[in-house]
Amino acid sequence: MPCCNRCHVDEEGNRDVAIKGDRRRRGRRLLAAALATALTAGMAVLLGGVTTGTAAAQPLPLNADPFYQAPDGFESADPGTILRSREVQLAVLTVLPVHVRSWQLLYRTTDLFGQPTVAATTVAIPEGANTSHTRPLVSHQFFYDSTSPNCAPSYILQQGGGLPALEGIHSTVEYLELAGSISQGYAVNVPDYEGLNGHLAVAKEPGYMILDSVRAAESFQPLGLDGANTPVALWGYSGGGMGSGWAAEMQPSYAPELNIKGVALGAPVSDVESLLHVNGSMFASLIGVGIASLRNAYPKFAETTEKYLTPEGRAIMDRTANQCLVRNVLNLMFTDYQRMMTIPIADYLALPEIKEVFDSTVLGGNPPTAPTMVYQGVYDEAVPWYTNDRMVQRWCDGGSSVYYKRDHLSEHLTLTTLGMADAFNWIKSRLAPGAADPAGCRTDDVITMLGSVDALATQVEIELNAAFGALGWPIGPQEH
Repeated sequence: MPCCNRCHVDEEGNRDVAIKGDRRRRGRRLLAAALATALTAGMAVLLGGVTTGTAAAQPLPLNADPFYQAPDGFESADPGTILRSREVQLAVLTVLPVHVRSWQLLYRTTDLFGQPTVAATTVAIPEGANTSHTRPLVSHQFFYDSTSPNCAPSYILQQGGGLPALEGIHSTVEYLELAGSISQGYAVNVPDYEGLNGHLAVAKEPGYMILDSVRAAESFQPLGLDGANTPVALWGYSGGGMGSGWAAEMQPSYAPELNIKGVALGAPVSDVESLLHVNGSMFASLIGVGIASLRNAYPKFAETTEKYLTPEGRAIMDRTANQCLVRNVLNLMFTDYQRMMTIPIADYLALPEIKEVFDSTVLGGNPPTAPTMVYQGVYDEAVPWYTNDRMVQRWCDGGSSVYYKRDHLSEHLTLTTLGMADAFNWIKSRLAPGAADPAGCRTDDVITMLGSVDALATQVEIELNAAFGALGWPIGPQEH
């Protein structure tokens, strides 16, 4: 198991660095960013060179689309009840249609204050699926990491969104995961787990919305699932890992009927306040997005924050709240947030209204009952490794079964893809018929999660399926 004493020492030792920012490893950050950008750009060029048929009608932004409006009396419906549905065309980069059968569901769920609200999810099955046969469901939580609801998966995954939807271009990486799941014949679920108000870094609410999206998917007849008996896996990276972590912690009490066979969390943000260590770095946008989200979600947090923001700080937070991740990354890179505050950041964090909210966002307090895989880059420069060491230790102490994999080559940007195949192999093993539940905890330190033959083979398979899908071939088994 990870060493908790070492985690505590490092966490305390890094507190000053967390506030002031650490630029010593900027070269490695820039190299990682360049590699990730090159990979994304290469994918875009490859896919962008392909012509398509007639484009679908341009989808409306969420705040202008009546589909997302809660119907009268929805509050009396049970959590997970489908309120509205429609068929949609999924596409890569909003242009290249993916040949799957896909729908959007609006469903009743619960907000962070325990009140009824609504959210949307996107569900899909292979085009060749025989829905008289049941299948597992994989719920993919995207790292869309934005307070703007128009960055949500249900918008950016649709064909015809054009430049506005392309703000979520980083989700092209997660299209690879969707292609992997569809290629196995699984049904997929992609919830807008930040809700209609873009609550990214809040406590509990992502868990409610993810679990209720699974309930909605299981009851949606066109998917042909076996209701609450459906084997389910949850999978998310970074912000998506945070959302999946909340779902894993809350499932035993909020949705105990769900048959969750496994939860895979890649570099989950298990302690929102710990992100302050990126102040002044390439990842400085995470602070702005987090504060914008908490300011949007918690009235007392917002009121207190307003008192101590400079006019520049207010303007930047307002702008950040209305942009998707990529633009925020570019606008806020290397930003020092101290200049936006009228008091030292340490004093701001100590204010009761601020401390209470940050404390509530820490994962680890409610150990999951579903088997869980956590994977983390030791040199992750966005999500500190010690926070997830601590979360895993708390879960294990509480009786959870956790397979913890620490990658000594990757950092935050690269582990997204380099850890994908290994995590997917674990998910497939959990969804295999008759798979026994693992017991206890295990930690493996590896040079790279892509270092095994099985992982390399799966990575090639995922990328080929994704490429063929983007080029117009149906993904997944033809069961008719």
